[in-house]
Amino acid sequence: MIDRLNGLVLGSAVALALAGCQETTTAARPRVDAPGVPVSVQSISGAPDAVTTRFAGLLGEAAAERRMEIVPGDKPARFRVRGYLTAQPTEDGQTSLAFVWDVYDETKKRAQRVQGESLGRRGGTSDPWSGVDQTIVAKAAADSMDAIASFLVTTPAVEAVLPADKTKTAGKQANAKDTTVAKTVAAAGSKKL
Repeated sequence: MIDRLNGLVLGSAVALALAGCQETTTAARPRVDAPGVPVSVQSISGAPDAVTTRFAGLLGEAAAERRMEIVPGDKPARFRVRGYLTAQPTEDGQTSLAFVWDVYDETKKRAQRVQGESLGRRGGTSDPWSGVDQTIVAKAAADSMDAIASFLVTTPAVEAVLPADKTKTAGKQANAKDTTVAKTVAAAGSKKL
């Protein structure tokens, strides 16, 4: 009986010790597709040029994966978005890359604001941007597109635009990804997309 009790106590202690080694993360936002809604990324501000360029490229990839139609700023778009990025240390020693997107409709009125953050390691300097690595940027770009796509698919005017038959867009998906990434990356050099 004592051996059995020792086994239970020892097993519980080991489980608690291992639980302390686990990383805790916030729940991932579900991926949302928003095909057929032309969106123009007007600008991304707040970050150093190198981070903005990386973010723009990953944002284009995330948009293509969600079958979003990213159009150049001078082309007709159902919505135009402006993004803001900021990095800051957190109380627990990580770096937070926060994003805010203002989504404007065709009349240039703000239709929605979406925001979120991506957490990562702490940088070695007092500059919080030094803690922003590729993983943090990729997560922020994916979360950004999920948040924007969620808004797009729940907007009444957009629902009429979405194709009823998803098989019609399947053939265009491969070419759309390459085109979307190229448009977003090409425009990132000027920070105004």
